[in-house]
Amino acid sequence: MNENNGMILEEQDGILTLSMNMPGNNLMTADFFKEYEAVMAEIEEKAAAGKYKGLIIKGAGRHFSVGADVDALADRSANETYDDSTGVLPEGHIRQKHFFTFLRELPFPVVSVVTGFCIGSGSEIAVNSHYRIIEKNARIGQPESTFGILPALGGVARTIEICGTQNAYTLVMSGELVSADDAFALGWADIFADKKQGVPEAVRLIEYISANSGDFDPSRYKEYIGSYKTSREA
Repeated sequence: MNENNGMILEEQDGILTLSMNMPGNNLMTADFFKEYEAVMAEIEEKAAAGKYKGLIIKGAGRHFSVGADVDALADRSANETYDDSTGVLPEGHIRQKHFFTFLRELPFPVVSVVTGFCIGSGSEIAVNSHYRIIEKNARIGQPESTFGILPALGGVARTIEICGTQNAYTLVMSGELVSADDAFALGWADIFADKKQGVPEAVRLIEYISANSGDFDPSRYKEYIGSYKTSREA
């Protein structure tokens, strides 16, 4: 087990599990992003160097993440403005976005197990994963629009991909929180699970893909989950 100041990375039977255990129910402060980027860099190295079956991302406590610290978000937005004269994005933003969007390109399935609140940038971690397993009583949302900004870490494009344009527009532009049932109905979540059953379900999904699909191809992620669901119904 490797503890990274609240980011706990474990490995068992070839499956990596990242338990986010930062203060304030994973409130996304500057410290959160610093430790998140560090542990994601480690995961990126492990993915390049070794053979893993998959990665599970979850909150260590009740919540996946309550989203961004509003004051920190305002400061970051002010300090990382886009320069029209150069066309260059701020280096910090590029690095931060990479450690969200690279998840979908990893050579093994990435499964977010969503419990409690999964809001804002926390939701962007989830949608950049290949799969989302949502437990009952969870609530998800992208409230950035209520602060006059939009999700900037791959969330908009990815939500459109998994939910369709109309549903994504409603989720992103309303800023409203959505129940687990509605998230599943909208296509945001792939699997609906009972309380405390999300992680066991994630392990079963990863083991199924590993046993039945050979080398994981990220571009075929929808095919894999479809096959898994069919196997559950058989």
